[in-house]
Amino acid sequence: FATTNFDEHGSSEKGKNEAKAASGGGAGDDPFALEGPEEGKTLQAAWVDEHDETIEVNVAAKGRLRKLRKDEDETMLSGDVYVQRLRDQFKKIHQANDDSWATIPNEGGEATDEGAKQLLATTRGLLASSSRRRNLAALPEKEIRVLRMKDLNIDAPSEAVVRSVRFHPNGEVALTAGFDKTVRLFQVDGERNPKLFSISFDGFPIYSAEFTGDGAQVVCTSRRQHFFVVDVADGRVQRVPGIKGRRDKSFEKLAMESGPGAKYMGVVGAHGNLLVLSQQSKQYLFGLKVNAPISSVVFGEAKNCVYMLCETGEVYTFDLRTRRCLSRHFDEGAVKGTSMACSKDGSTYACGSSSGVVNIYDSKAAAGGGPRPSPLKTLMNITTPLDTLRFNHDGQIMAMASSRAKDCLRLVHVPSRTVFANWPTAKTPLHNVSAMDFSPKSRFCAIGNAKGKVLLYRLDHYA
Repeated sequence: FATTNFDEHGSSEKGKNEAKAASGGGAGDDPFALEGPEEGKTLQAAWVDEHDETIEVNVAAKGRLRKLRKDEDETMLSGDVYVQRLRDQFKKIHQANDDSWATIPNEGGEATDEGAKQLLATTRGLLASSSRRRNLAALPEKEIRVLRMKDLNIDAPSEAVVRSVRFHPNGEVALTAGFDKTVRLFQVDGERNPKLFSISFDGFPIYSAEFTGDGAQVVCTSRRQHFFVVDVADGRVQRVPGIKGRRDKSFEKLAMESGPGAKYMGVVGAHGNLLVLSQQSKQYLFGLKVNAPISSVVFGEAKNCVYMLCETGEVYTFDLRTRRCLSRHFDEGAVKGTSMACSKDGSTYACGSSSGVVNIYDSKAAAGGGPRPSPLKTLMNITTPLDTLRFNHDGQIMAMASSRAKDCLRLVHVPSRTVFANWPTAKTPLHNVSAMDFSPKSRFCAIGNAKGKVLLYRLDHYA
């Protein structure tokens, strides 16, 4: 789709050749000869570049080649060493890939004892796919392996601050939106990340954008009385004029229920009101009222409830079926509440404040802990107001970030309640982080900043 503008009123090789050589020379005569299945016979490489041994490559000149160095003093590599380093790097990145297609089979197709030993020496190849599907492996603490990919929006960077980054429920598409009044959709492959389409709204800087639970639509809100709905399949735009019976002038804060069967979405109104709408019809269903302005809202996917953090530091939990308040407590030490996040299973939630402090709570303990329950952990790694809190799909990682300071993002190992020490580093080009999200199975992590870029990183544990 081409970029579309809307005004405020919504107008519109696999080769299979084998070289068999007659017996004569042993494998020692030719360094490229491969042992054949029969004694005395060798398989010759189909082609050898005679210049590989004489060419030299400077691996310190370009950033993309520096990762091939084994120490910082290395600058020039011979051609054959350079090729081997590339092979090693490929294997490092694609550890779980099955490379049995590159091995030479025995005649008759029977496995040798040596081959069986190699197969049973590790369970990586047997379990990798099921581990990726179910993500049962425990995430190691202290260090996390992260690999930078091409920027998510490299095809079409934003021209202003990125306010929203979200992955589609299928994990293959992601959206970016922000103050340049444009929502863009990209295919996520980590290599090219091509743009699918973009839509611009005249006079409508986007503060929030979310996929609906089924991934069929994108809802965009701003400091306006109306909002827009974009159809993901064909790019059609629908302007929702407002909420009947409400005089709220701004719907900039948006929350969307996720998961199978999701049916609610919420926009924050004035004077502590949360307006709950239908994801299907976008019609107003009911309202929930708290005693102070609402800073952050998050739907509990597993418990049919919604959490609200107020500017006063109070945390409310409402049952969406009965519309009753289940619990209410103060976030410990909070002067002003700024952001909130809840794990997918609903067992843990976190609250961030204007001082940069993040408290992690156990949902059950907090519900029965009175007006001032003790948090499981208090994190004080950030000293500026928290804008972003986000749990990954299995609740083992929590990201916390502040847009008020440069490169201010930390990843937390939730089971041990410690911050990963190895990433991000001082050289990680995060800039001022304004939005972030994890893909549905946590293979990718996308980070938007004030320069209009959306950085894409791969988490090796989930890859």
